[in-house]
Amino acid sequence: MTVFFSGDEIIDMAVKTEETGYEFYRLAEKNAKSEDLKNLFDYLAKAELKHKEIFLGLKGLIKESPQGLPVDWNELDLYIKAMTDSSFFLGGDKDINLAVKASDDKEAVGFALNFEKDTLLYFYQIRDLVKAANRPVVDKIINEEKEHIRKLIDVKKNL
Repeated sequence: MTVFFSGDEIIDMAVKTEETGYEFYRLAEKNAKSEDLKNLFDYLAKAELKHKEIFLGLKGLIKESPQGLPVDWNELDLYIKAMTDSSFFLGGDKDINLAVKASDDKEAVGFALNFEKDTLLYFYQIRDLVKAANRPVVDKIINEEKEHIRKLIDVKKNL
């Protein structure tokens, strides 16, 4: 069966990603060693909430089509949950859990950078699973996530 995600499903996944990112940055902020890094993680946590609102606002741009929609919605729900849980949200070796174990600021920024890269790769995967008409919406999500990576790279250079 060919699986295509609806635009609403893409937005729901983006929102879940941002909510998880918010949790990640709050954990990282709580455990950061320096005040500068605490401020950075606070900024990134707030940016995750802003991104969530941006993504919710993108719902009006989604073009729906009845062709190619999944036949089994239960199967699709399980597929989405498996992708989001296993990609980067859960698991002892995932960056969201490692944020509390960072030994110094450089390691904390490294975990944050890995989290953002995983998020970006996740949305590139999603981009391939949507109809062409919905890809511009996913592209907007990808561009928002790239901003976090740029900021973290700049910070890492100065540590």
